[in-house]
Amino acid sequence: MKRIGLIAATVAAVFFLAACGNQQQTQQTPVVDTNTGTTTALPGDTDYWAKDNFDLERVGDLVQRSRSPEEFERYLNEPGGINNLDLNGDGYVDYVSVREFDDRDQNERGLSLYSQYGPNLIQEIASIVFYRDEPRYPGARVLLRGDDRLYGDNAYYETNWLDRGLPISSFLFNDRPDRYRSPYYYDNYPSWYQTYDVVDTPVYHTRVVQLYPQPAFVYTARPVIVEKIKIKSPNNGLHLGQIKARLVKPTREQEVFLKNNPRTLRVAKVDKRTDHPGKPDKLKGGPPVKAENPKAEAPKGPPAKPGKEDKQAKPGKPDNPGKGHDKPAGKAPGKGKKP
Repeated sequence: MKRIGLIAATVAAVFFLAACGNQQQTQQTPVVDTNTGTTTALPGDTDYWAKDNFDLERVGDLVQRSRSPEEFERYLNEPGGINNLDLNGDGYVDYVSVREFDDRDQNERGLSLYSQYGPNLIQEIASIVFYRDEPRYPGARVLLRGDDRLYGDNAYYETNWLDRGLPISSFLFNDRPDRYRSPYYYDNYPSWYQTYDVVDTPVYHTRVVQLYPQPAFVYTARPVIVEKIKIKSPNNGLHLGQIKARLVKPTREQEVFLKNNPRTLRVAKVDKRTDHPGKPDKLKGGPPVKAENPKAEAPKGPPAKPGKEDKQAKPGKPDNPGKGHDKPAGKAPGKGKKP
């Protein structure tokens, strides 16, 4: 009888454990909303950190092969590259714009990297300063600083390229009457650009390490030239209140918004054909909106050299408003809504 009782107890325990496993598996299955095309976020889905999806250390590899801020911007937004940043949580990688500092002096030039959703809706991601100890150097000391909210205090990365030719540095230090300011932002993209999906953070990490196994920038808590830098980014301090990504130092507004609006997964329903690069409304999660240039295809090969017109994207034309310099871009032709 004792043996029979022991067997019965063992069987009951097995069934109990199996039932618990089934229950746990059921609880981990996202609930699909067919009306909005979203699924309820699992605990792991909300653990998306902005700092882990735009690798500042490896931005240096793009800096050293860029010949202008415009070309640098194009490299930043290549699919399958350095950018996996999704601040509004729609499942699509944000377009990163570049703006040259208006502030400058004989020794310093700067670039601001940021995401923009409207005229006054800007979140700076990082800033880069090029510093020459004296004007005759061919290159520059380069210091990149991540935005405090995204990366925390003192997120510095630097390198010393003073004695080597650095095309983008030569471009910035040349005497020019204008300053580069990207005319592109959310729902107003260049014709060569196509939206692409965010990947899981571990997949992104593997990707960037494979692309750039030896980063050109080095992290430092005590930058060599930080005390010498006097110029400031035109986007310094600008931030979005509504961000669906974990931040190291969020404002109170950002913290409350993320708590009340947890990040959700989006069921991919977008036609991926190159002749229909539509995307959901980034700000409201609505149906796909028509792209600026539906027949545009991704460029093959490196971007065009500075000074030559891009036959596909011509800033200043009706389909791409703005001059790309020191004046803000015109009204976006798309149908996106403000957050």
